[in-house]
Amino acid sequence: MNFVAIDVETAIGKRWSICQIGLAIVENGEITQTFSKLVQPPQNEYAIGNMNVHGITPDVTANAPIFPEVWDEIYPLLEGKRLVAHNASFDINCLHQALEFYNRQIPVMECDCTYSRTGYKLNEICDAYEIELNNHHDATCDAVACAKVYMNLLQGIEPDVSKIRPRSEKSNNFFEPEGHEHLCGDVLKPDLTNADCNSSFYSKKVVFTGVLNSIDRKEAADLVKKLGADIDTSITKRTNFVIAGSAPGPSKMQKIEQLNAQGCNIRLVFEEEFLKMCGFNH
Repeated sequence: MNFVAIDVETAIGKRWSICQIGLAIVENGEITQTFSKLVQPPQNEYAIGNMNVHGITPDVTANAPIFPEVWDEIYPLLEGKRLVAHNASFDINCLHQALEFYNRQIPVMECDCTYSRTGYKLNEICDAYEIELNNHHDATCDAVACAKVYMNLLQGIEPDVSKIRPRSEKSNNFFEPEGHEHLCGDVLKPDLTNADCNSSFYSKKVVFTGVLNSIDRKEAADLVKKLGADIDTSITKRTNFVIAGSAPGPSKMQKIEQLNAQGCNIRLVFEEEFLKMCGFNH
């Protein structure tokens, strides 16, 4: 019952572009302290899709400290503590990439993940435990919610999934994310006849997740279809590539880990590498 829950928000598709960090410090089963800090990302650069998710804009962080300054402030709060996040594969990796970006040492920390333990999105598991989540995608609000979820899990309290509300009834996402458009129609029909058979994507199953910053999802799908890709909307054992932008779907990220652990070879490709593979100039 002694741990620190953490959540980060990012400014662009790069995980080192942290623009907010929230902490909830738990001691003996009680949240004793919260921490909220805006962070100025490199060049104070933002992508529209990210801003639409969390509402943080360049003017908000124009005078905020950069990551190394914030890290020096929060590391004493994290040192020697178990670090917990909802979708830790994202939040903890953001910390690691930001530390690498600024040439700072990456400490060894014990980590746990409430998403991996439950399989539900944060707003869904909060419904199941009747935990308030009034400002989803504010880093501190999410960290506090994560801490409360984790305490329930540590006590062996089973979530009541019947309390999870249908998505249409939810009102805690004020910002409607762009870039998560569902692909449909002709773009999902492979065209091997006119495609480049030498492409890495030729006759390969491809799935998109998250918000692409340099190109919209439909344009990216059209681009990879011309290279022979067979585009799907869900990840299966037959999937070859998952193209990930910012804010990738936690369920899809977990599905990749699960299937690869079973012997599949699903390759996760982030936006910059994807665009290079496609020969896209931006």
